[in-house]
Amino acid sequence: MWVNAWAYMRMDKQQRWWNFEWNFADTVQNQINLPEKVIIKDDTLREGEETPGAYFTIEQKIEIAKLLEEMGIPEIEVGYAAGIKEHADTFKALKKEGIKMKLSSHARLYVEDVQKEVDDILAAEADHVNFLLVPSPALKNKHEIFSRITEGIEYAKSQGAYVAFGSGRVIPKYWEKFVTLALDAGVDRIVVYDGNGCATPLAFKDVVQFTKKIVGDIPIEVHTHNDLGLAVATTLAGVEGGAEIVDVVFNGLGDRAGNAATEEVIMALEILYGMDLNLKLDKIMEVSQLIEKYSKTPLQAHKAIVGKNCFIHESDLHVEQILIGNWTTWELYQPWVVGQSRKLIFGATTLQDRAIKAKLRKMGLNPNKNDLDVLLEKIQEKIKIQDYISEKELEELAKKVIK
Repeated sequence: MWVNAWAYMRMDKQQRWWNFEWNFADTVQNQINLPEKVIIKDDTLREGEETPGAYFTIEQKIEIAKLLEEMGIPEIEVGYAAGIKEHADTFKALKKEGIKMKLSSHARLYVEDVQKEVDDILAAEADHVNFLLVPSPALKNKHEIFSRITEGIEYAKSQGAYVAFGSGRVIPKYWEKFVTLALDAGVDRIVVYDGNGCATPLAFKDVVQFTKKIVGDIPIEVHTHNDLGLAVATTLAGVEGGAEIVDVVFNGLGDRAGNAATEEVIMALEILYGMDLNLKLDKIMEVSQLIEKYSKTPLQAHKAIVGKNCFIHESDLHVEQILIGNWTTWELYQPWVVGQSRKLIFGATTLQDRAIKAKLRKMGLNPNKNDLDVLLEKIQEKIKIQDYISEKELEELAKKVIK
């Protein structure tokens, strides 16, 4: 069979995954300005806990943090050290447990007393002060907004803090002013937000590129929300625009429709953009399941990367190709890469007989037409009761029918 038309792919050297060759076309690459390195900053302990109904105890946060660190995640955002006492206690508990990841606290640049905000955060032993600027009664005009940016960042820097600053949905001339003031005050990192999921990927990339021209070598972090299902796309667009840090949440948790999913962003960067993030990818499933358990937020079966359906095959041609070893026909990456496993089932869409014949050949069976018809009939009887049969159940049926 001639298959050259479907060979436009580039295989990973370790046979873990393949990539669409068109991703490397000059017409595509000329639109991308990737940074040399991308830092994964996981925000599950903060944004994940903002998922309606989710609450992590300090003990659970420690367990999650240890697993994230074991996976190789270098930074996490822990919460509001100045606003919530339990969050402040969490920072101290994580430090006491010997967590080496950089711990970031969300900081409210819009509060009445920004210096106290910084003092409380540093007293909780946070490594990063992450200033967010949003409208507030405490900031009555643009001059007060401008002075607050300078005051907050300069004070935090005077206390020896690593400082990030960001805002979202800002008129370009004012965003340029905000960023310039932050740079003059000594900021270490700029955060570009799409806190409402309101940007197209192209627009968000443009914002990052616009910001990059202002900040020069100062790193840019991106933080996106999933209100229209675009959080991962906008995050990746931000990286294409040069952003060096991605703020992400495992299982796509977060308030409203959630945030960019850590596992999806990681795998897209590794596979599609060829970035070695120096992470233990096979820990992804373990982390996801722990967070699903503690957040009490069940995953949809077809959730990308970590959903239970990701490597379950039922369709006739799909099952056949897996059985004969052509996993690349219907899978982008091997299940073991992320700690998943492959499963074949036989249901209503597997009865065109290609998959069943392939399975029988693999078992060393060569049925005549009558045997095959009888087997198909028995399978149909079963799936009317239980929707599908497992590979093991098929083997048992086949052994009874085909002598």
